[in-house]
This record gives sequence, structure tokens and C-alpha cells, in this order.
Amino acid sequence: MKLIRLFSDLISIFFIPIKLIVPKKRVVILQTYSRKLYCENTRYLYEFLSEEGSVDAYWVTDHPKIKAYLKSKGWKYITTHNPIKMIWISLLARVVVDSGLGFFNILNLTGGKSVIKITTLHGSGPKATLSRSDDIMTAVRQILMINKFNYVNFTSNYSAYFIGKKTFFLPNDKIITLGYPRCDKYFDHEYVVSRYNEKSVAKSMNSSIGKESKIILYTPTWRPYKYDFPLNNMLDFSAYDFNQWLQSHNLFFFYTVHSNMTPENMPKDLDRMVFIDAALNPLFDINQLMLEVDILLNDYSTTSTDFSILNRPQLFYMPDYDFYDSEKCFVENYKEILPGREVASYDDLKSALVDASSAPESYVQEYQMATNELQRKYYDRGAGDSARRFSSFIQEIM
Repeated sequence: MKLIRLFSDLISIFFIPIKLIVPKKRVVILQTYSRKLYCENTRYLYEFLSEEGSVDAYWVTDHPKIKAYLKSKGWKYITTHNPIKMIWISLLARVVVDSGLGFFNILNLTGGKSVIKITTLHGSGPKATLSRSDDIMTAVRQILMINKFNYVNFTSNYSAYFIGKKTFFLPNDKIITLGYPRCDKYFDHEYVVSRYNEKSVAKSMNSSIGKESKIILYTPTWRPYKYDFPLNNMLDFSAYDFNQWLQSHNLFFFYTVHSNMTPENMPKDLDRMVFIDAALNPLFDINQLMLEVDILLNDYSTTSTDFSILNRPQLFYMPDYDFYDSEKCFVENYKEILPGREVASYDDLKSALVDASSAPESYVQEYQMATNELQRKYYDRGAGDSARRFSSFIQEIM
């Protein structure tokens, strides 16, 4: 590994004078946290920029399925499988955009001041704080990484202040509040209804889903500690029994896990409990699936903020709330603005699912004030034009 790093550093030195000679063009490079996935805010911004044509937008990927998909759309990409093209486009790039804390920077070609770095960020909510651990340098590294960007995006003035300024110590000139491109379609009522009725994403993962079927999505978030599949800690819960119960109520239960860590003892081989494996679904994007979902079961994930825009029922199961708060911390008291019912036992879960699926309007109305407060604090850019605003901003700074 040290030899590879040394070789990379030597090549980087070789490109220093070349970077000064090659003029920057209207080239934007976008990526997400893995070159084997096609998702997040940067996906939606990339598609908007590619269709709009005001800049040359390139996606970074090494996955054959993603490359084939982008080719079918006539969109541009770069890959390590074609290193010469990747280096050339990197030399031309004026802007790089990421959805997390690290930006694309092969051979340090985009690390200089001549390239503008933007992060859209990938989640807005009360848990969007620094990771804590026994090593204070974990938090320090995160602060240093995010401050390497020229611009850091937030979805509200509240989150810009409490997360941007007070957590990441960002100066005013680095903060932008342009919303999330992945949420733009959530404000298009006709599109939302159409996607809900089609359920094309869910059906592609389970062909048994019918017109009257209802879908539950469970999105347990990452913990900064080793943990079991959270539902296994629920009083009286049995995955096999739950699967039978779901079948009797014509419900389907999809669940994801955070990319940073896979919990232990996940349910397997159950026809109504479907694990969404990103490694097998490189084109999967959770915001597309949420359009088809009836009920979100959550703990601390910021999917709650996105889903609140759809104004559909949410449930919360948080067996390790106090310990999570002590290890990760919240921006504020999370339980005070939950846009849905907290459940503690298997009977609670089944009862809440019946209420939320049989009378969704009245269930949502019960928690409307909390939903409104969540959006006011963590997503007040509700115009459905985030991608357009990003495009205008990028053209302005170019």
C-alpha cells in the first residue's frame, strides 16, 4: 500500500506543470460515496445537468451496469477502466460535486484552487452531527474534510446554522442552501401519484406485489458501534411470525442497511421481508422507492425528513436511543419532533401498522404539527427546483 501511495505521489508531481497549462472548461464531475452505485443528490443533479446541456457533466463509475445505463441515455462518464480519459477530463474540470465529505481527486488533479469543490450533503435531520468515538481525531478529521469544500449545501437556514456553523465550523462564505435534487419530484403531485400506482421499483424486487398491496420501508441507520439487526431487540418479535402476519395483511416489508456497517443476524429467506442489497442493485436509489412506499419505519435516519415531504405515515423504533445519543448525539431532542408513533414491542408495531395502513390520512393528521416542524427546521426549500438552483449556481461560479 505504501508503494502504491508513493507511486501515486510521484505521478501527481509530474502533473503539476501540466495542470497549469491545460485550460479549464465547462466540465463538471459528479460522484457519490461508491463508484459502484448510482444514487444520492449527485445522481439527480447529474441527470439534470446532462439533460439541460449547459455544462459537460461526467459521472464517476466503475460498474458495468451503471456504465451501460448511462450509455443508453447518451450521458457522459469517466472510469478507472479508461484512465487516460479520466485524467484528461480531470484536467479540464472546473467543478467537482460530491454527496459526502470527500471529493473526486485522482492524482490530486482537482485538489487545487482552480477547481471548485461542492458537496450537496446526503442527509438533513436531527441526527446529522459528527461521529463520536474514543478518538477525538475522528471528529476533527470530519471537520477538516468538509472544510476542504468551497461550498457545502444545506436544506434550511436552521440546519445551515446548527449543523453547518455550530457543528462543522463552516464560515459563511462556504454555506449554500439549495435543497436536495433527489427531493425535487416529491413536489410534483401528478408524478408522485403516478409512481405510487405503478410501483415499478418495488415490483422489480418482488413480483408478488399487486395493485392493492401496501409497502413498508424500514431504514435503520448506521451506528458508530457494533449492533444487531434492530428489530431482533424488539419485545416478542419473530421474523418468521412477522412474515406470516405481513402476508395475512397484504403488506410487504422492504429494508435497507447503512453502507458503512451491516448489522448482524438480518432476516433471510422470507418472501415478505425483502433486503435491498445495494451490491446487487447498483442502480437502486432509495428516493425512487419511497415514492411507492405507504409507511416508513425508521429510527434516526434522515430518510424521515425526505419522506415527510410525501406526507405519509411514519413509525419509529429506537431501542438504543439513549446509547446512540451518548455516542453520536442529536442536534436537538429527537423525540420531540417525531412525525409518527414510536413503538416498543411487537404488538405495538403490528397495531401501529394496522392504524397507519387502514387510515393513513387520519394517522398523518395526528402528527401533522410535528411533520411541519421537522420540515421547517430541516427542509424549508420546498419548491421542487433544487437541481435548477444548483445548475444556476454552478454556471454563476464558473
